[in-house]
Amino acid sequence: MNQLISYYILLSCFVLLCFSACSGVPRRLNGLPCASTTRYWDDQMGACGCGTGNTDPFSWQWEEYTAAGSPPIFGSGSWCGSGCGKCYELTPTGYSPTGGNGAPNNNPITIMVTNLCPQAGNEQWCTNSGVNNYGYSAHFDLMDFHMNGKISQLGWNNPEVTFREVSCGGGGSPSEGQFSQCKCHGFNSTKV
Repeated sequence: MNQLISYYILLSCFVLLCFSACSGVPRRLNGLPCASTTRYWDDQMGACGCGTGNTDPFSWQWEEYTAAGSPPIFGSGSWCGSGCGKCYELTPTGYSPTGGNGAPNNNPITIMVTNLCPQAGNEQWCTNSGVNNYGYSAHFDLMDFHMNGKISQLGWNNPEVTFREVSCGGGGSPSEGQFSQCKCHGFNSTKV
């Protein structure tokens, strides 16, 4: 049994090292940092306070590209992190660290961080520091309306991506005006 587990770990490491477009620790490609991605739908306002009342998210959160960022992207704490409202261009590399389909092309999208992907319950993806189980220092959990929304329509199945901070309002992301509806608007004044 131990030999089987060792073989699986060795095979997993081989797959990560041989097929990932990104390399190093933390992973990078063409000078840009790389991140892992997953999809989620929880019908909640989220840790950036974007929603009506105490629970429901604003409809633009699933009509535009939004994500829960891992702690290094979201910032410290569990509410109104410094990453709230920041936008990132995500470009698929053609690889998926989980063996999924990744993405059908390398066309980038721009997402806005509107939630936290906490380490608790997401340990393999959303680590507080260092790298996650797949070697990435950042992770984006992409909001996907009922798991059949905009991200699914792109054909994205947990692709590895490069990322860079960009201005909001382009590439399918919400605008700064939309984020101004959120309770955490104004907490962070260092956006691009």
